[in-house]
Amino acid sequence: MIVSKYTFLFDNNNNTDYYAYNTLSNALIEIDKESYDILVYSENSKIEIELSSMDHELWNALYENNIITENDDDDFLKYKASIARMRTQTASMHLTLAPTMDCCFHCHYCFEKYKTKSYMSAEVMDSIIKYVTTKHDLKNIHITWFGGEPLMAISQIELFHDKFSGAWKNTVLSNIITTGYHIDENTMRVLKKVGISQMQITLDGMKDTHNKVKHIESEEDVFERVMSNIMLLNDRIPDMNIVVRVNLTRENAHEYEQLYKLCQTRFRGRKNIALAPAFVLDRGTSECSSGQTINFFQHKDRSEFILDLASKGMDSPYVHYPEPFFNECAIRNNTAISFDPDGYAYKCWEVIGNKEYAIGRLNKDGILTEINEKILNRQLYGADPIDDATCQTCKYLPLCSGGCPIQRIENKFERKHNCNCTPYKGFLPDFLKFHIAYMKGKK
Repeated sequence: MIVSKYTFLFDNNNNTDYYAYNTLSNALIEIDKESYDILVYSENSKIEIELSSMDHELWNALYENNIITENDDDDFLKYKASIARMRTQTASMHLTLAPTMDCCFHCHYCFEKYKTKSYMSAEVMDSIIKYVTTKHDLKNIHITWFGGEPLMAISQIELFHDKFSGAWKNTVLSNIITTGYHIDENTMRVLKKVGISQMQITLDGMKDTHNKVKHIESEEDVFERVMSNIMLLNDRIPDMNIVVRVNLTRENAHEYEQLYKLCQTRFRGRKNIALAPAFVLDRGTSECSSGQTINFFQHKDRSEFILDLASKGMDSPYVHYPEPFFNECAIRNNTAISFDPDGYAYKCWEVIGNKEYAIGRLNKDGILTEINEKILNRQLYGADPIDDATCQTCKYLPLCSGGCPIQRIENKFERKHNCNCTPYKGFLPDFLKFHIAYMKGKK
């Protein structure tokens, strides 16, 4: 046996505790120092580990959790097989719907450069429903409401729900991505009726910064309205999970700690409200470990920023126990699809509205026509991490699956330089130590 290439060995608490973590199995095991030394020596010297060298029960646990393995190539094939099954499954669909591309804001970082005033018609809704209901293997659907600003099309959301619920009787999970600005009594009624279980609301920093980014002619305090709307939603629909996504650049990153503390105060005692940093990266010039772009985070800076937050007791999804991304981004799956208000289809919601990236358009019978094979093939198969020599040998691959597919495709076909690496890269033991401390604190 050898130490798997997906294994990380590290000590904690000044060399008093020792751990082995494997990205393929997502297993974390505490081990004794003698066994730890054996594993480290084997890894460094590239020699096999003898069964007689350690406790048999521990040996079995290490093997079952892939920390030691017979062959790294077989482990990669195990990962590859998992991804292949996910890509070809037809029982579940991630359906993204943009009922409008309209929005009252003009955020400087927004990739949606193709906003229109159009709203989804009943005819387009009927075509989408026909398209979905002809997928006979389909059992479960996850709907993401997107835009533009989807809450500006709340009547379209309700109409689609009424139509769809008459034609589809199986499981539906729904979430929505919104600015949180357009929330009133009717909106909450519809959100509850439709069964939205999660809402992502975007903030851009503290009040002054947010209001400069999301500025409207009336000079209304948009920040305060959104904060009040979050509490109103939490009061009226307490089971809805609200994730406040804070877009960060180097210019406003210093405000995150202030905002975190403000939210702790404003939302104290409330459940199902969480804050998470989201890093605005330079989609054209950033590199994983270099570059001097003034306003945008680089890979190392991003990881160190998250760890610094954790050291100050500020929670974020990044410092929770890692989740292996065997459910690779839906763009690679044949059933996943997005539709704009005009019935054009896309594989990735980041390009909704840009007809150059449409893979086709629905006709009145729910059949995808005007197929753009070049775009479809790129997004299903292009810049595949499974075929990438660097990704194939990377210890982090099971955690990130090569990163965002659309950014990989941009790098290959549009000469961009997006960083696709996980924030864990180069820092995984540091992230795991926060999890270990949290779990030990619960005992």
